[in-house]
Amino acid sequence: MTHTVRETGTWQHTISVEVPVEEVEARLEQVARALARRVAMPGFRKGKVPLDRVRTEFASHIEQEFLEGFLPEATGRAIREAGLAPVVPPTVQGLQFTPGRPLTFDAVVHTAPQVDVKDWKGVPLVRRARVFDEAAVDKVITDLREDSAVFVDLARPAQKGDVVLLDSQRLDANGRRLSHTRAKGARIELGAPGLMADLENGLLGSEAGQERTVSVTYPADHGQEELAGKTVRYVISVRKIQEKKLRELDDNFARELFRLDSVQALRDRVRHNLETEDGARVRRELEGVATEELIRRNPFEMPARLVEYMLDQVVREQTGGREVAEELRKQLDDHYRPGVERSLRREVILGGIARQESLTVSDEEIAADIDRMCAQDPRQASRIRARYQSADRRQALGEGILERKAMDAVIAAAQVKEEPLEAAMASAAGR
Repeated sequence: MTHTVRETGTWQHTISVEVPVEEVEARLEQVARALARRVAMPGFRKGKVPLDRVRTEFASHIEQEFLEGFLPEATGRAIREAGLAPVVPPTVQGLQFTPGRPLTFDAVVHTAPQVDVKDWKGVPLVRRARVFDEAAVDKVITDLREDSAVFVDLARPAQKGDVVLLDSQRLDANGRRLSHTRAKGARIELGAPGLMADLENGLLGSEAGQERTVSVTYPADHGQEELAGKTVRYVISVRKIQEKKLRELDDNFARELFRLDSVQALRDRVRHNLETEDGARVRRELEGVATEELIRRNPFEMPARLVEYMLDQVVREQTGGREVAEELRKQLDDHYRPGVERSLRREVILGGIARQESLTVSDEEIAADIDRMCAQDPRQASRIRARYQSADRRQALGEGILERKAMDAVIAAAQVKEEPLEAAMASAAGR
């Protein structure tokens, strides 16, 4: 097989391939022999039809099967020999195939843009990190106690401070139950902040096993538009009247629920989690601003074929692979296109920085990243490790690590101003 390569566009190469007649005939005969083992004809048992009869009677089938199997193989071989790295599936054009003659075709290959990234150092950034005081830790601890509360059944009518365990269903204007509004097992704490007065009054004095109809008038600014400004009736079935009991905040609480030695260890863990979560938020913000500035500083032409291919992948994922109406498809394309283009430009720019700075990723770093994912979700560890047995997935993971390293370099070289989030919010409020 021979080939020639020529540039036919921005980040586009066309490989002209010629496969000698001897190789074509050998592959056609290979397909024919495989078919001969499967077919039967009048006067011949299965697998006993002469090869020349098979090639004559099933000529079109043999040629189709040959092309379906051989074209992707020949295209892949030509791309490898040409040293190209396609970013989207190649397109085959100009196929010339006649038995007894060489097979020729063109493979159009789109490669990843490679740009020399300029002015990537000194990007102005603002790091807006939260400062977590003891009150922030106290709030999380209080929420943990609320989440771990136990409920004790009471044999009396409900009063303020009690919890009512109930099922509810909305009624229409004629008093009929609306099936799609059924809610089961809700716990309503009487006297809780934010509880609507109509609902609380309708539940006060209720008893286990009782059914009540309660009317609730919603404010005009209620979050659910269908309920805002309306009076809605509910039929409520009271299951139980309960008392909520919070666990004592002591070392047993820390040990039994979180496997920590003491309340202080729990507080330290809470603070660490708050700071870790906020650190991730800060990193996302820095990366977002840095990405926009890098894209602004480094304009380049993005291959249309690459954008369209990735956009199609995103839309297919969002629609579950279902066919959608033309108008809806256009709306989806318009909605997702800016994000797809931004993501691709970010990838190209970070790849350029990694190349310019000679950044690399070792097998040990990939293995460490897999270990980190397993440690974050121990129950899924075996599934995670099985997933990354694939060489392609390990390569993709390595590419992600390389992008992180490039972004680390951008942030490290940036002009970063430190501004606590509370101060930033106060400044914004004053404008």
